[in-house]
Amino acid sequence: MRISLISIILGIILLLGGGFLRCAQFPEQRVSLQYLAFQVFTDGDPKVALGSSGIRPLQLLSKSIMSTFVQDIIDRIGTTGDNRRKLAFIVGPLAFDHEDADLRRFIREAFEIAVEKNIAVGFHIDDSKFWIRRSDLWHNIRNVEWRDWKGTPSTGAKLDWGGPPVKIGPQMCFNSKVVQREVQHLARDVIGKEIKGNTNKLKESGKEELFAGVILGWETGLWRDFDDALLGYCALTNRGFSAIHPPQDPDLEREKIVHEWIELWARSLVGAGIAKEKLYSHVAFSPKSAYEEMRRQDPSSVGATYSRHVGFAPAWVAFGQNHNPGFTIYGTLGVVDELYAELAKQGNPHWASAEGTNVGQVVGVRMESYLAKMFNHGASLVNIFAWGVGGDEERNSPFRVATESAEAIAAYKKFLRGEPLKEETILERFKILLRQILF
Repeated sequence: MRISLISIILGIILLLGGGFLRCAQFPEQRVSLQYLAFQVFTDGDPKVALGSSGIRPLQLLSKSIMSTFVQDIIDRIGTTGDNRRKLAFIVGPLAFDHEDADLRRFIREAFEIAVEKNIAVGFHIDDSKFWIRRSDLWHNIRNVEWRDWKGTPSTGAKLDWGGPPVKIGPQMCFNSKVVQREVQHLARDVIGKEIKGNTNKLKESGKEELFAGVILGWETGLWRDFDDALLGYCALTNRGFSAIHPPQDPDLEREKIVHEWIELWARSLVGAGIAKEKLYSHVAFSPKSAYEEMRRQDPSSVGATYSRHVGFAPAWVAFGQNHNPGFTIYGTLGVVDELYAELAKQGNPHWASAEGTNVGQVVGVRMESYLAKMFNHGASLVNIFAWGVGGDEERNSPFRVATESAEAIAAYKKFLRGEPLKEETILERFKILLRQILF
């Protein structure tokens, strides 16, 4: 019985592990300043993620609640690092739902906490999902996406993040002139200007390392409508296409629209004086190899094309002239392989894991190895999700366990001490799994 179990485990590891282990083929790339960050959700309570949000305007945390949550991270990890490897907290989403004055106050208070506690701070912008407060924009069909060439407007986007799907405000039309003007105001004149003023203060006091950067996007993409209708016709119309003059490659044209949208946010933040090196996009692509395998097994389970499957945001759209790329990275098969390949193609810029933790399809990987697959390969920012989410009731959820386990805490401490992070071999992973199951 035990021998059979071992054989099964080994077979599973050999079958599933390769896609997450071949990173050893790629040379290590060190970055002079790296941030280990933890996402702090800002909708009133950091223990509540955003799966049920979007049907009402988002709120912002009070300084006292934010400070208490950040202090818990510091206390349990036990160090905030140094000027080479720094602990950070990332607050977000900052969104169209928020009033300008509230955003300015909140950003200022986040910087105050960073200085008080000697921990770096970063900001996570939602670029298009949370705008239910802005009915002045989405009531105009020229500012929302269309379901066809006739101009039938999107009825609402879908949040499908683990719980029942939630219908939120409609998908923005990314190249609406009105929407783009509002982006420039929000990014440059509100968020960017306030961040720049506070980073100037850090520079004056010799504490520049306390600014971890800005993630500009919340898994940016041109996703389908709530009832699964394909969108993008408004933006395509604005690019000069129509039913009688459709694009030759409609998927590629939509990808360009998403790419230009990310660049608009980045240019606006750079226009406020924020350095390109501190800006990261955020897309969530799944590996093309995994998509092809799903298509082979069940064509009805995925989109008609890979581009549609990833919301017209394959890995390449994350790269731009005014920012570094950022990605969602959980333990998904094949992600790092395809990511490394795209990074090499794009000249190996510094990059970010904008969202993720050590859960997914790949079994037996320790948090140290998960972090090493990013920090050892050019990542300057790794933003871990799920710390404290759900409170005591969800302390045993896979996400919380992965993020807050004793093994994970030990990996964080090792990184912040400046020690090299080790990537596990397949044999090491097999031994770990074996001990977990048999003992």
